[in-house]
Amino acid sequence: MNIFKTFLLTAITVSSWFITIEPANSQEKIEVTSLIQSTQGLSGKKFSYPRWKQAELRLLRVNIPVGLQTPLHIHPAPMLVYVQQGKLKHSRGETINYFTVGESFIESNSGSSHFVESVGEKPVILIVSVSSAVGLPTTINK
Repeated sequence: MNIFKTFLLTAITVSSWFITIEPANSQEKIEVTSLIQSTQGLSGKKFSYPRWKQAELRLLRVNIPVGLQTPLHIHPAPMLVYVQQGKLKHSRGETINYFTVGESFIESNSGSSHFVESVGEKPVILIVSVSSAVGLPTTINK
């Protein structure tokens, strides 16, 4: 019987603790922060969505080891790029941009050929959202 009373008192104490912290959790609010918004890509050209096929959204995690660069390429669909880790060098002709942790940019499907390179002390990790179409490649090497 003493074990039952001890268990009951413990249960009441623990449940009253949860009731006490519940109001604190209910006062927390969801926050939405816009990271990037645009009608054009990094090249300055407006983007459009592929229209001739079934639309498809993609979310990619891209890991570029330090010192490596992509081939020269274009994108046939617009994309949002978020730098989660590292330092990224983006080269399009004579124009060079650098992006670091927490920065974002938009790549237009009307943009010209470019390449990116991991130039920091850590590998670059990109989170890439692509607004594409079924069967359309994400990247076309030049």
